[in-house]
Amino acid sequence: MPSVSWILNSILVVGLIGSLWGVGAALIGIMKGTRRSEGGSGWRKLYNIALAAGFYGWIGYCLYECRRLFAPEQSAADFWREAPASGVWAVVLLFAILLLIGIYLTLAMLYPKEKERPYGSMLLLSFVSGIGNASMIFVINSAIAGSGDVRLHMLPYFILGMLFFVFGQRLLRLRLIRMTNGIVYDKRMEVITNILNAPYENVETMERGKIETCLNNDTEVVSSFANKLVSIGTWSVTITAGFVYLAFISMEGFLLSLGVVFLASILFFTLIRSANRLWEQTRDIQNVFFKFIHDLIYGFKELYLHRNKARDFRDNMGESCLTYRDKRMMAESKVANVVVIGDLLFAAVIGCVVFVFPYLFANIQEGSLRSFVFVFLYMAGPLTSILNSLPELFQARISWNRMKQFSKDLSGFQERAWEEERLEASSDVSLKLEEARYEYRKNDDGSFAVGPIDYEFRSGELIFIVGGNGSGKSTLAKLITGLYEPKDGIVTLNGKTMSAGDIGQHVSTIFSDAYLFDRLYGIDFASKEEEANSYLRLLGLQNKVRIQDGRFSTTQLSSGQRKRLALLVSYLDDKPICLFDEWAADQDPEYREFFYTNLLPDLKNRGKCVIVITHDDRYFDMADKVIKMEMGRIA
Repeated sequence: MPSVSWILNSILVVGLIGSLWGVGAALIGIMKGTRRSEGGSGWRKLYNIALAAGFYGWIGYCLYECRRLFAPEQSAADFWREAPASGVWAVVLLFAILLLIGIYLTLAMLYPKEKERPYGSMLLLSFVSGIGNASMIFVINSAIAGSGDVRLHMLPYFILGMLFFVFGQRLLRLRLIRMTNGIVYDKRMEVITNILNAPYENVETMERGKIETCLNNDTEVVSSFANKLVSIGTWSVTITAGFVYLAFISMEGFLLSLGVVFLASILFFTLIRSANRLWEQTRDIQNVFFKFIHDLIYGFKELYLHRNKARDFRDNMGESCLTYRDKRMMAESKVANVVVIGDLLFAAVIGCVVFVFPYLFANIQEGSLRSFVFVFLYMAGPLTSILNSLPELFQARISWNRMKQFSKDLSGFQERAWEEERLEASSDVSLKLEEARYEYRKNDDGSFAVGPIDYEFRSGELIFIVGGNGSGKSTLAKLITGLYEPKDGIVTLNGKTMSAGDIGQHVSTIFSDAYLFDRLYGIDFASKEEEANSYLRLLGLQNKVRIQDGRFSTTQLSSGQRKRLALLVSYLDDKPICLFDEWAADQDPEYREFFYTNLLPDLKNRGKCVIVITHDDRYFDMADKVIKMEMGRIA
């Protein structure tokens, strides 16, 4: 068979070249610094090296003693002396390839590449692990058919198959753990970046609970299914090798079993598609569930005070949970039905082999019949495992599509620079709205527009914005601060046209519903520690809050105290434009007067452009200008 030997050796040479290329690429990556060591215990590295040495020693022994499988009566020296050169070269090339693969995997593990997606090596490990698992079928079957010395000669190869399976699985799972967790991290950071870059109005109008579901549930579902790929890859190789072995034993049995698997797969996919619609619905219910959680946390005060309200809220949340439970049960029941049918078909095939084959194929041998049943029983488990993984595949696909759609819903943004281009604190600023107009999205109740507005805000001015509810004060504030992009007109800063996302770099804001973070993000606290402590005393918070390493000791304060702490952050932010939305509404009368008569004039005297939305008409005379809003326009 010279042609077969030539083909085999050609394949091995290609494998050797590929292995050398992989090792060379890894070494180049280490020298260039794209692959870096993660450190680790020296004893653990020595332990892994010792394990690898033992493993390759056993491979060498099994390859050297392979004459026991072909010519057990010959000595090893005689066998290799008489073996054809092509056979010797095949064994040498095979061992060299396995050794180089081990070196490459070791280098890749000790010197990982940032954001590496090692699909090639994982596919290789799945193949090696699956071959090791399948080889145990052949060895056990041969050992059962043999006797005495034959079984003893098979033992080293059974151990070798186990080692290939175990080591392949271990390396594969370690690489998959690293990769899947990296994918989840990257995807979460991508979603977070998309959210932070998105127009405010897109996030403002987004369904409550959607962000939580995407960042938590969807990423976890995708991650958990990635772990299933390990088993799917290994079992697929095992099943393929098993079917090849069945074809050698009995072509008729092979065709019959293949037909049954095909029939089971068609049935499974038919039912799983109907279950897929139910999983889509359960995913939508998860958005609603997170909205309920949000309402439970932030509306707990109202629920605690009103028992009837709490009861109705609980019942409503329970209805959502009940719908989720029922739809999930229906979907999983469909899957359970098809799995049971698949198991029944497997059992029917084995029964057919045992009871029908002897009558259909009179020349079939009892040993072949037994081997066929044994192999098929061995394959039934992996095949069922793959079918059971398909529901998770569909759920992972749903979550993946939802994450893509989530990013699409946030589209329409331009990538924003993370470093702010700040003006000098002492610089004079002129923020001008020119024919600026904003219109809310139309709904069944019509639409509401603010503008067109022409106005200029300058440094050293204290400006009050007043007006009744619904007059457009908050919308004007959002145009000034860059939360809203004007539908018509422009906003300029010192004559330069500004996009909405860039205005906020120059404006410090405290809205009426401002959220107080527990640390000073974006502020170099080390250089402002003394200043921060002086502001704590100025705002009367020195006995309530401490700041350590840029973090507040607590934010569990009254609403007025939280507003004061937010004012401290605004002071430290030190931006040329300050906007306060009903800041004094939560303060006691003494501190409210202190705010209007001391704090605001002090900011003005520092050269800040100070804009205050207020209803405190007794302090209107403190302002340089008062803007009154009516029906979305400056009156």
